[in-house]
Amino acid sequence: MLNSLSITACVAVAVALSIPAPVVYRDPAGRFSFTYPDTFGSPSIGTDAGFQDRVAAVRFEHFPARLGREAVLTRGFPLVDLQAIGGLYDGITLQILPDAIRPRVISGLPRLTPKTFCAALAAPRHVDVNSPLFASLTPQQRDGLVATDAMNNSDIEVVQCRVAEDTAVFDKLRRAQPGAPRQHVFGAVRFLTGRYSSFQMVAGGEAPDAALLTAMWDVVRSFTLAN
Repeated sequence: MLNSLSITACVAVAVALSIPAPVVYRDPAGRFSFTYPDTFGSPSIGTDAGFQDRVAAVRFEHFPARLGREAVLTRGFPLVDLQAIGGLYDGITLQILPDAIRPRVISGLPRLTPKTFCAALAAPRHVDVNSPLFASLTPQQRDGLVATDAMNNSDIEVVQCRVAEDTAVFDKLRRAQPGAPRQHVFGAVRFLTGRYSSFQMVAGGEAPDAALLTAMWDVVRSFTLAN
């Protein structure tokens, strides 16, 4: 017959066995590593990995969201995937801008930091196209900047945005455009110093549960540069 000590030990073993062991991802180029839950599935090369300021992108086969599903390492001006803060803060969306205009646009955007992230997430607009910085642009170009800034950033509601040290975790509701269905965009962004600017996981679709946001938080917090 099991005594209370044996029962406690059995419960502890059962709990330990029920928690998925984290898997270590090691960058093939030897630059960094991070851990992720094995339930995320097999990693593969993600969107625009190595292009412009997207140093690396890692897609997960079974990540539980319809959109995103990638861990992304960036350099330069911090940008966030899936137009979570509008199109002007999205590196892939910025590719639609002419090369001559992109640096000017970035210089006119408030820089994302742990202190400014939540306010930027909640803001419907982020750039003043009437500033002297854009005086040489045509009216059509200025209208284009306004439209790009508003991409996927209509009727927004920040469900939550929390920051601890250098990392933000968030969940936001938005419409792609007025009248479109509302959709969640959520994830975790860790702001880095030195040669890289952020390590992030951003996804979209249905509302995330607390366990998924915690898992994304844990992934970005586990990021480690190689020696």
